[in-house]
Amino acid sequence: MRGMERHDERGNAAMMGNLAMAAPAAVRYQTVCSLIKDGTRDYLTYGLQCLGDCMGAWVQIDMIEDISPSCDNVLHLAERFNHLQLSPLHFRDAVLDSVNA
Repeated sequence: MRGMERHDERGNAAMMGNLAMAAPAAVRYQTVCSLIKDGTRDYLTYGLQCLGDCMGAWVQIDMIEDISPSCDNVLHLAERFNHLQLSPLHFRDAVLDSVNA
């Protein structure tokens, strides 16, 4: 899972602090698709994007790429997170739990 590592801990913490101050009215999760070039072959992989509604605009809170090569699995995960209105604070842990299950 290449997208699970945090690219910039300070930037992510600052972003979460700013969003906490803005208190997103709603959260939604949607799938993202990435093309992976692995030596001699290319393949598609799917991840999730966490979006928050801040004053009428959807802004990216977090994103995890390369969760699974199965679009259906990731779509199901997005549907479940949306149904539960999963907090962005639990996004990464919930993805890890679902992948490790």
